[in-house]
Amino acid sequence: MKKRLQPLRGCLKSYFIKILQFFIVCAPTTKAVGSKCVIKMEPTASVVGLPKKMRQLRLLSRPRWGTTLLTGLITTNSVLFAQQDQQSIHVEQSVYYQKFGQQKAIFYDSLSGFRGQTIDLSRNDCLLNKVVFGFHPYWAGSDYLNYQWNLISDFCYFSYEVDPSTGDPVTYHDWLTDPAIDSAQAHDVNVHLCATIFSGHTAFFTNPAARQNLVANLVDLVKQRNAHGINVDIELLPSSMSDSVTVFMRDLSVQFKTAIPGALVSICLPAVDWDQDFQLEAMSDFVDFFFVMGYDYYWNGSDQAGPVSPLYSLTPGYNYSLARTISAYETAGMQREKFILGIPYYGRKWKTQSDNIPSPILANGTAVTYANVRNNGSTYSPDHYHWELNSFSSCYIFYQNSSWYQCFIGLDRDLREKYDLVNYRGLAGIGIWALGYDDGYLELWQAISDNFTDCYIPPVFDTIVDSGGPTWNYYADEDYSMTIDHGYTDTHYLTFTSFGLEDAFDSIWLYAGPDATYPMIGAYSGTAGPSTLSSQNGAFTLKFKSGAINNFSGWSAVFHDGTLGIGDQSISDIDEMLIYPNPAKDFIKILLPENVTVGMLLIHDYSGRLIYKENVGPACHSRIMHIGIENYPTGLYSVEYQSNNGRIIRAGFIKVIG
Repeated sequence: MKKRLQPLRGCLKSYFIKILQFFIVCAPTTKAVGSKCVIKMEPTASVVGLPKKMRQLRLLSRPRWGTTLLTGLITTNSVLFAQQDQQSIHVEQSVYYQKFGQQKAIFYDSLSGFRGQTIDLSRNDCLLNKVVFGFHPYWAGSDYLNYQWNLISDFCYFSYEVDPSTGDPVTYHDWLTDPAIDSAQAHDVNVHLCATIFSGHTAFFTNPAARQNLVANLVDLVKQRNAHGINVDIELLPSSMSDSVTVFMRDLSVQFKTAIPGALVSICLPAVDWDQDFQLEAMSDFVDFFFVMGYDYYWNGSDQAGPVSPLYSLTPGYNYSLARTISAYETAGMQREKFILGIPYYGRKWKTQSDNIPSPILANGTAVTYANVRNNGSTYSPDHYHWELNSFSSCYIFYQNSSWYQCFIGLDRDLREKYDLVNYRGLAGIGIWALGYDDGYLELWQAISDNFTDCYIPPVFDTIVDSGGPTWNYYADEDYSMTIDHGYTDTHYLTFTSFGLEDAFDSIWLYAGPDATYPMIGAYSGTAGPSTLSSQNGAFTLKFKSGAINNFSGWSAVFHDGTLGIGDQSISDIDEMLIYPNPAKDFIKILLPENVTVGMLLIHDYSGRLIYKENVGPACHSRIMHIGIENYPTGLYSVEYQSNNGRIIRAGFIKVIG
């Protein structure tokens, strides 16, 4: 990566003064005597003559994705620059499987280690209330035999590979014959065909005949299969083609929906749209779903090992995450009912310099599926497992062949945290890359069932934090809302455990109900936030808006039924424990679940290091545990109960104050 960045460093010397002239101005501040330098967002400033890398840096200075240009120049590392040019997992795996040519399912099964049908497809009759949009790549082979069909709303066959010179298919693989499509339709699942455009963008989008030919071909193929939709995956797009993409999506949608009334059109978007290449508002009227690929934040060529799909940022210097992606797209105008958050069923493994998180890498990483990890329990064992508290990510760290390795992979624990955010932010649902990567294991299906169906079991209490997560500040120029509605109809409470906003610039509005039409409880800014609020219908809506320049520590709150910190109250859900006081200084009390079984109580610090371990269970002590924390350094800690069958149930976090 250092070699790749040499041209950029050369650019800095010759263009830095020009950039400062365009974007940095000193202006009086309303908050202190003197002046401060801020970034002037000047849309008419010319960037002609600047290298593309410099234009990308300018675009990062816009409030939507970053706070200041200067911050981008000074604090971000080559992970950021590399990600703009990287291949996504869609492209990476397409290139990999193309080398095998056209093969039968049995060949792909031999590559993936398909174990045969292991799921009882009649075991779950829960009904979805969110979109679950799963990609089925042609190399999935027989994996569909283990798809829990009642937990998939939309099945997307990957892919029709576009010849950019004509719009004809290089191949559409087994679209017309794949039995997975027949099985999806037999279970009343919407079927989509994905068209991929990974190269030759200028040749295709400037050729009206090629564009029209592709539209006609896609409509014909969808009709032949009696399918429901078309998904378009355009990657590595030049900024010059932005308008052309919008025109193409409009033409595709109009013709497709005229030919097949009720048909669905969707498009894939990157986790970070660095150059604002995709015109959300212009496409919104004729695109039904935006599939945001919530992965590849860290990729094979990253300088550091890190989570593929962090809920919150791993480090302050590279502060991109799912939470920020959701905020950025919503602030940019994406309608939540069209927002599908793509979730990876894969992770990445790197050879690293050390067992520290983060650690520089010694070699490019490799993608590993969820099934790869589950099938190799000796390497990916509980002894090697770490919960990374900043990003809410699972990681396995192990020493093998005289080298350290780190593998970040989304387990059901990670996914449940992300699914909570999908519900709180009111998104349309989730997407999966890719179906079959769990190869018959049940945990990920269960996470979907528990969060997005009529079998949902509401939590007794839950901790809600701003988009910076438990560790970092929230972001500048955010404008979003959250709804905390677990289906209760009696009075519930929201207790704020921390609060710090920029006074008069950043604000929270709270409403006593599932949307902003309900009575407003109050509006808050600065550090004088609310304490405990109540809602008689059990739901809260929170609207948050931050200014374009600064960001502060933010807020955290606990949703509960009123028993928080009162004492030995019954808790009906085995999956919940109560921790109080929080924040704490000298001690904490932990109220164990009423029907707790024998297991272990674990406390980890912010780095994932185990600092407390004790046997728990009916024979060990009463349900209330008293733990001294007077020697704990100030910071955030996770508390977990691990049952005797190895199941880990996250109880929550404690904030230790000095």
